[in-house]
Amino acid sequence: MCSILIKEPFTRIEQIATVISFTGVILIARPTSFFSSPDKSPAGEGPEGLSYERDNTAPAKRPSDASDYDNVTAEQRLAAVGMAMLGVCGTVVAFTTIRWIGKRAHPLISVNYFAAWCTIVSFVMQLILPGVGFLLPADAKEWGYLIFLGICGFIMACI
Repeated sequence: MCSILIKEPFTRIEQIATVISFTGVILIARPTSFFSSPDKSPAGEGPEGLSYERDNTAPAKRPSDASDYDNVTAEQRLAAVGMAMLGVCGTVVAFTTIRWIGKRAHPLISVNYFAAWCTIVSFVMQLILPGVGFLLPADAKEWGYLIFLGICGFIMACI
C-alpha cells in the first residue's frame, strides 16, 4: 500500500517476503482443498465419530472444546482466516499512516496513541462481550510475566 499510496519503492526482496508470507498463511489456514485428511478416529467412539480415547488421568475433550484443533470445520477455519486478514488490513492502514507521517512527528506519539486506543477498545469490549471479564495476575509468576512484558515493551518503544 505504501508503494501505491505514497509512492515508496517496493523492492524485489519485499516482493519475495510477501510471497513467503502468503505461503505461510496458506499453510497455517490448511484449506481443505489442498490438505484433505482422512478421518483417523473410528466411528462410534463418540458423537459425530469423534475420538475420546485418552489416558485415565485426563478428562475427555468435549466436541465444543476450543482447543480441539483436529475437529475444526472448514467454515470455522475460513472465518478465523478472515478475521486474521481483517487484522492485517488494519495493520496495513496503521503502518501506511506511520510511514506517511514520517519524520514530522516523534515515534512515541504514535506508540502512545496506539496504547490509548487499545486501552479504550479493550475496556469497551469487556463491557460488551459476554463472558469476557477482567482478571488480575493470580500469583507471583504471572506478575513476573506481566512486568517483564511491560519492561520489554517500554525498551522497544524507546529504541
